[in-house]
Amino acid sequence: MTTGQGAKTYGLVLFLCVVGSLSTAIWLGSYHQAGLQHLLFAPAVLASLGFCVLLTSLNLILRWFRWHFLLRRFSHDLATRDSLTVYLATLPAIVTPFFVGELARVLIFRRKFGGRMAHLFWVWFIERLVDSAVLLTFLLLSLGTSWGLLAPPLLAGLSLVLFRFLLEDKAARNVVGVSAVTLLLTIFAWMLPVLGLSAVVRAFAWPISLGTAAKVFSGGTLFGGVSGLPLGVFVTGSTMIRELVRAAGLSVELSVLAVLVYRSGTAFYAVLVGVASLVFWRRRLASIIRNRPAEHFDAIAAEYEGQIPKHVRDSLLTKKIDLMHAHLGRQNIRPGARGLDLGCGQGWYLAELARRGYSMDGADFSGGQLRKAALQLQESGLPRGALVQADAQRLPFPDGTFDFVYSINVFHHILSRDAQGRALREVVRILRPGGTFILHEMNTRNPLFRWYMGYLFPLLKQIDEGNEQWIMPSALPDVAGGTWLSDVHYFTFLPDFVPGVLQKALRRMESRLENSTIRHYSAHYQACLIKRPAVSEVPHDP
Repeated sequence: MTTGQGAKTYGLVLFLCVVGSLSTAIWLGSYHQAGLQHLLFAPAVLASLGFCVLLTSLNLILRWFRWHFLLRRFSHDLATRDSLTVYLATLPAIVTPFFVGELARVLIFRRKFGGRMAHLFWVWFIERLVDSAVLLTFLLLSLGTSWGLLAPPLLAGLSLVLFRFLLEDKAARNVVGVSAVTLLLTIFAWMLPVLGLSAVVRAFAWPISLGTAAKVFSGGTLFGGVSGLPLGVFVTGSTMIRELVRAAGLSVELSVLAVLVYRSGTAFYAVLVGVASLVFWRRRLASIIRNRPAEHFDAIAAEYEGQIPKHVRDSLLTKKIDLMHAHLGRQNIRPGARGLDLGCGQGWYLAELARRGYSMDGADFSGGQLRKAALQLQESGLPRGALVQADAQRLPFPDGTFDFVYSINVFHHILSRDAQGRALREVVRILRPGGTFILHEMNTRNPLFRWYMGYLFPLLKQIDEGNEQWIMPSALPDVAGGTWLSDVHYFTFLPDFVPGVLQKALRRMESRLENSTIRHYSAHYQACLIKRPAVSEVPHDP
């Protein structure tokens, strides 16, 4: 966001505050009754304000999730942290007429997406249309008319037609899935402020049904949006006040106070969150606008070791090393054989295999991680081998160099299927005939785990960015000259946030799950590929 755009945003926020304060003063001045103002500071009213703030925070989370979900349907290379930063920092744009200021996101991502920015316009249009349709459905249902019965199927039909037209993948399953997720997120998001309004009115000791609260909220929000005034100021609040008087039977004075509390904990709170985010993340936002991010694993090299709890890291290290060692033994690849850790990171696995007698080299795209790996080997007193900074798509090794290659949670960071294919062909090239490649990856077959890895884990930890290209164990890519073995090994069911003591207690249960019929829903898997001998090397019967 440029300086000029930021000044305009702050100007609009200031305008909103002035006009909002003026309209509130007019209402309070016109219907003043001594002794009512103290109700604003009553414990129940303050608690309802806090409840509105909580519900608004959840509303913003759901709306960001919807926005990011829709963006991912059109573009897979947007990092989750960048998405959240831009979404929250542009929240002040909701004060612009008809919310057009939200299109500032297009300018922010201009360099990143280049000529592929049309989807940003479409996502904005989808959000505005679906929001309006859902709020109109709330209003019609609350009025109890025949249109209320027709509204839900019409809403579902509109969503299906919209996504059938816009999505590149027009398969029925994808269209229905995207439509369902978008509608459910929107409905849940807008039910929260309805609950907040009901809580505020009840705090003034006045009963109100959820249906009436839905009518007041949806009517006021729709009229305020159609007015084109920033945040519907004066129109939204005035509409809500009149409807509370007419439909709920509140006095004008109580209605004014209730709407003041409610709007403070919803719309005005959201604007404040946006302004705070814009100030707090201004440097990150500037980096996103310039589209000059540092190499991800170089940037986190110093903190990388602390991203996963030590007991989880040690447990996975032991499990994966044992699995690889067992597989190498079955392939008659013994200690002394030469191996490559592709994407070696800080060298934990490389060092352990070196301890077991293998001749190990390491390659990684990140120079910062390689320096950590060199220090790890030096401190362990292990032979260093070759540590090479290299792109997995262009490995600086002659053909047939290694007896085995393995990769631990690296390939999902290669962000296109074509690039992953090129990296796999390079792996096969540097293997000797009969050599093996061991792939360790996250198993995102479980939809809940896939959501966790794509949306929540990148916000909690810095290892993944949320734009990863997962390789499913059921759809391993074909690789010329190589054959995947059928015995994929699935393991790990305990989340990485389980404490160490509890992890030990649950280890037996986890082992049972790893050997059960639901093992395919584990968090990790190991798949193995064998390089086929060249045709000229295949022995022929005399």
